[in-house]
Amino acid sequence: MMTQGLALGGRYQIIKLLGKGGFGETYLAKDTHLPGHPLRVVKRLQPQSSDPFVLQTASRLFDTEAETLYKLGKHDRIPELFAHFQDNQEFYLVQEYIEGHDLSQEIIPGKQLSETQVTELLRGILEVLEFVHRHKIIHRDIKPANLIRRAKDGKIVLIDFGAVKQISTQINTQGQFNGTVPIGTDGYMPSEQSKGHPQLCSDIHAVGMVGIEALTGVWPNQLATDSNTLEVIWQDRVSVSPKLAAILDKMVRYHFKDRYPSASEVLADITPQPQTPKFLWLAGIGLAIAAIAGIVILKLIPQSNLSPSPPNPKPSPTDKYIW
Repeated sequence: MMTQGLALGGRYQIIKLLGKGGFGETYLAKDTHLPGHPLRVVKRLQPQSSDPFVLQTASRLFDTEAETLYKLGKHDRIPELFAHFQDNQEFYLVQEYIEGHDLSQEIIPGKQLSETQVTELLRGILEVLEFVHRHKIIHRDIKPANLIRRAKDGKIVLIDFGAVKQISTQINTQGQFNGTVPIGTDGYMPSEQSKGHPQLCSDIHAVGMVGIEALTGVWPNQLATDSNTLEVIWQDRVSVSPKLAAILDKMVRYHFKDRYPSASEVLADITPQPQTPKFLWLAGIGLAIAAIAGIVILKLIPQSNLSPSPPNPKPSPTDKYIW
């Protein structure tokens, strides 16, 4: 573990440890090279082997993933990547710090959120996911802990794209690369992803499970599955409208071909269609009735009454003298 006050790269001063896992550690730091010393998140990856092949492969994966994070960080609701570097056979990512709280503080076991709250939550996640999928990138680990409600505006920010986790899990201690090792979290991760073959709709499955968890107050791993279809059984846990139930069911289908193919299609189904204001609707009906009435009246009036009167005959030169 890095000590408090340590300045990485001569710039990012460590404040405290935020989290620790099998792939490495995450720290809160401040950027001492910028006015106001803004806060940053520093992720450190420690490869499990010092073998040259392992380090070379890790370096290549690290650079590729850093490029991906840099590109995605241009979205307002994905943390921006500020730096990535290597130091003493260790790898570091420096990202934007998002002030707020993750959704594990809102989605709590035993607590059921309202259908309106869940719908808004799904829409917020899918709006970001739509951008990610447009770049043909799979997040692979969508869950409440990786969704932050930003303090300044309440919007959902998607974090932790698993760059360092991919490097850690796909390179074993013998220096061998395994591209099929699954990355994800049980309960949210669908079957094809657990077998090492994620699809774009694997993320949609995870979002759907987050929505079901929020509605039911039940952790995904505690939900039963149908023994014949392997579909998740959840509607017996909560009262929900047929429309939202159908959307969630389609998001979490067991087979990926039966799910929504894109975040855009889920958004289209979950977003209410704009309605014409009532006064405009009534005005339109009034104009239509008036137009029909006008046509009927014109047909009832004799055509002779509608013919223009012949012009007055031109007076002769002598007319003006007639008394």
